[in-house]
Amino acid sequence: MGKSLFLLVIVSLLLRIAAFSQPITPQPVMPGKWIKSWLLCGPIPVKESPDPAESYNHLVGFKTDYLVKAGGEQNPMINAGDVVKYPKGSARWQLYTSPDSIIDLRKSLSNIAPVFAYAYTEILSNESKVMLIGIGTNDGGKLWVNGLNVWDDARQRGCVPDDNMIPVLLKKGKNTILLKVEQWGNRWEFCCRFLPYSVAALVAKGDLFTISAGEDGEPSISSGFSQPVLQQIIHNLKIDIFNTQNNHVFGEDRINGFCGPAILPSKDYQLYQATLDARLSGGGLIWRKFSLFAGKRKNYALFSNGKSDYRITLGNSASESEKWAAKELQHWLKEISGAELPVQQLDQTYQGPQIVVGYNELIKAKTGAQAPADLDESFRYCNSGADILIYGGKMRGSMYGVMAYLENELGCRWYTPEVSVIPKRKQLSFSWLDHSEKPGIRVRNDFYFEAFDPTWAARNRMNGTLGFNESKPQIGGTENYWAVHTFYPLMPPDEFYANHPEYYSLIDGKRIYDHAQLCLTNPDVQKIIIERIKKRMRESPEYLIYDVSQNDWHNPCQCDKCQAIVKKEGAESGLIIWFVNQVAEAVEKEFPDKFIGTLAYQYTRTPPKSIHPHNNVVVRLCSIECCFAHDFKSCPQNKSFLEDLKRWSALAPHLYIWDYVVNFGHYVMPYPNFAVLQPNIQTLRDNNSIGIMEQAAYQSRGGEFSELKAYLISRLLWNPDCDVEKVINDFMFGYYGRAGKYIRQYFDLVQGRVTPQTHIHLGLAPDDPIFSDNFVSEACHIFEEALKVADNDEIADRVDMTSLPVLYLKCKRTPVLAKYDGTYARFCDIAKRNGVNNYAEAGEPHRLAFHRSVENAR
Repeated sequence: MGKSLFLLVIVSLLLRIAAFSQPITPQPVMPGKWIKSWLLCGPIPVKESPDPAESYNHLVGFKTDYLVKAGGEQNPMINAGDVVKYPKGSARWQLYTSPDSIIDLRKSLSNIAPVFAYAYTEILSNESKVMLIGIGTNDGGKLWVNGLNVWDDARQRGCVPDDNMIPVLLKKGKNTILLKVEQWGNRWEFCCRFLPYSVAALVAKGDLFTISAGEDGEPSISSGFSQPVLQQIIHNLKIDIFNTQNNHVFGEDRINGFCGPAILPSKDYQLYQATLDARLSGGGLIWRKFSLFAGKRKNYALFSNGKSDYRITLGNSASESEKWAAKELQHWLKEISGAELPVQQLDQTYQGPQIVVGYNELIKAKTGAQAPADLDESFRYCNSGADILIYGGKMRGSMYGVMAYLENELGCRWYTPEVSVIPKRKQLSFSWLDHSEKPGIRVRNDFYFEAFDPTWAARNRMNGTLGFNESKPQIGGTENYWAVHTFYPLMPPDEFYANHPEYYSLIDGKRIYDHAQLCLTNPDVQKIIIERIKKRMRESPEYLIYDVSQNDWHNPCQCDKCQAIVKKEGAESGLIIWFVNQVAEAVEKEFPDKFIGTLAYQYTRTPPKSIHPHNNVVVRLCSIECCFAHDFKSCPQNKSFLEDLKRWSALAPHLYIWDYVVNFGHYVMPYPNFAVLQPNIQTLRDNNSIGIMEQAAYQSRGGEFSELKAYLISRLLWNPDCDVEKVINDFMFGYYGRAGKYIRQYFDLVQGRVTPQTHIHLGLAPDDPIFSDNFVSEACHIFEEALKVADNDEIADRVDMTSLPVLYLKCKRTPVLAKYDGTYARFCDIAKRNGVNNYAEAGEPHRLAFHRSVENAR
């Protein structure tokens, strides 16, 4: 009897245990439907880390696998009623079915924190297929599907449905889903469902493959998708990697094992571009481009505490400009650091690191680059280990590279010929350098008085001149344009008119020479011009372009032969191009690398119908009639110029622009045209302009904002897409110091005078509606404030110079008041101290007239 009772008790206990330990019923996968039935286990205690930096990681203890005795988190075998033990306690798996999409763990388990809980369910699939599992949790968690960890997120966050969309591979039959959700405090919940997989969803997810380098510097391809999913959906993955010179350094086509390292030939730390081209099993393509750094990262000290291990190295065939650039580099590095780097030849023995200037055999060996053409102005500076390599074309490319390196990497600025701003540094190190540039405009002529200094021009990458300064040649040479308005300099009326009036314009039935042109259909004129331009080319070989162009007035020839060509081409320019083409053809054999230039100016601005300029002809189009308050594209007053520009661009093989950025009638007066500088230069570039001359205040200092404008134009001619606001702000605070805040305030005030209805041309007058006495008063007050904070007398003098246009304007508008309150005396003092001798292009007569008008005002 006792034995039977014992057996009965044992059987009863086993039945009770079995009743508690029941497997969950697998649910069929139902795309879009929320999974509401789960086995839950928790709360299981964890801890917050005392280190605030760990708040971005999982709670302490969350990563512990508490399911080891039930197969582990990667192979869970779970039934309702099973017990999970943890230090100092245990929790039991229990079935929970939610009334809605959200599984509320505070309601179903506990409201204590910090803790975590497990959630487990099983899903039936009628086939093996890829699906998306959409999950939202509060807070972070981990997810396993069929034992594979497919998601891990430690963020503290709210529960957002489908916050994470994870592609998973479902097996045919039963699939296990294990979720682990932590609780930092407040709400504690999750939601989960399956969604159909599609290419569109794959693209939207965006992280099919990525590539990045690890701590060892080796790049590796990885994926947010599990390997089983990738094998199911990817046919092949094509990988291509390029260095900054667009050289192909790695290529592989993977049909399995898609993720893993990509072994690069160079171990140097550098930037790469990679393309990952994934072809899908069901058709379709997903292509992505990446930028990444790879290679073992090291820091190299260029200098520290007044010392440097580097030398500056030149090849044996270094050009004069490369030698000059090496000296510049040596000089400015000493200014910055106190360390004087020796300049040595490449073949001199040296064990330390070096800055190599100019293309040579060492650069070829280290970069694989081919020798650039001597006149190639593009450049590159980069590092190869500790060595810094700076190279480009021999004439100016390497030199420009050195100046760009000093500017970009060390903060040097050459704002004006007199003002260089050079930082002081105790130490400087680098891990990677690789920068390349090329000019946006081939010939760049910044026609400000301040920009004529050849050293300043070389430092700021200006290479164009109108004329050639034999006494002050520019290092690296220049692209010189010989003269303009040359009809009479080539054929002076004093020499020819008395005996050959037929060489000059027929106007109203009479041959005249006063303010006239040449008769271009006269064969003797053509012969004389050819002979004389050849003589000029032989005697002055330093020029690139030799001008044959109209005088600076109208009155073209009206004879029947000249007008027949004009009528045929529908424009006076047709006659000019017809004539210049013959000159160009006559000189090209002897001078194959030279050009003949001519003007498309005023009465010749409209292009001809059909005649094309010869291949060695440069057409110099002038914008003198335009509105300079608004850019070429936006102003109705500029419509005809823009049409002519586009037509010339289609006709001429070489277009050179003569643009204007100054008020010729009043150099020393506000002229708010900064807003048009960049868009106009960009428009000219986009219409195939090989050269641009920006004519400005060229006779002396004193032009309105001439220092800033000359500097900004140099930036824009080199790179028409540069950040103008960045350049202006850099100049404001670099050139004016603390006063720059107020100079910028004045700059904004005067530029803000322009409205859509404002139109300004080259003759803006002091009484123009754009100005007012209130504007003058406000501007004067700003300059008073700027002077108060000027760092020193030198900067105070720069502020004074910048105020000169406002003082001039006040003298012109209210001369009696200007004399009374000292404005006129102040203007005279500043102009005298700074050598401002030209208030307008008219020069001395205008200057004297200005002073006379103010002094005689009553």
